[in-house]
Amino acid sequence: MNILVTGGAGFIGSHVCVKLLLLGHKVLVIDNLSNSHLSSLKSISEIVKTNLDIDRNLNFYHGDIRDQNPLKEIFSKNSIDVVIHLAGLKSVKESVEHPKKYYSNNVNGSINLFSLMRKFNCKTVIFSSSATVYGPSNKMPVNEKAELSPINPYGENKKNIKYILLDLYNVDKSWKIAILRFFNPIGAHES
Repeated sequence: MNILVTGGAGFIGSHVCVKLLLLGHKVLVIDNLSNSHLSSLKSISEIVKTNLDIDRNLNFYHGDIRDQNPLKEIFSKNSIDVVIHLAGLKSVKESVEHPKKYYSNNVNGSINLFSLMRKFNCKTVIFSSSATVYGPSNKMPVNEKAELSPINPYGENKKNIKYILLDLYNVDKSWKIAILRFFNPIGAHES
């Protein structure tokens, strides 16, 4: 499959790219490099180089998902089957200090991405949300049915994007949507 990974040069994104490449998928990455580095793409290449032609299977686009131009280029030149949406600003503290920046990047960027996905008939998305959407809880363990009550703009962003995705699905049931809610992803590739 052709899989677009937004934020693919980031921590989670680079691990996802390695796994997808090792499974034989063509991976396209769009990343504005605000929370990531090109060196992670070199690391991906080193990890998978013995298994495949990395130049053919991994394509990087330096761009921001709020800008339609790089996204249009990706969708028009490739038949994208799935989008794994990992792009987004991620600091809870910074979101409190600069909420407008977070809404612009995370929510508006997602709306732009989903709009172009619909335009190019790519209706399968895996969205990287956060356990921050739950807010404080007295009941442990927290599960998917817990009330969504974020206490910061970052969590609100993720909650809003969930509802945007639900609205897309309610209007068009052909959308296939998965929402992941990470707590604290840590670790590294075994290499």
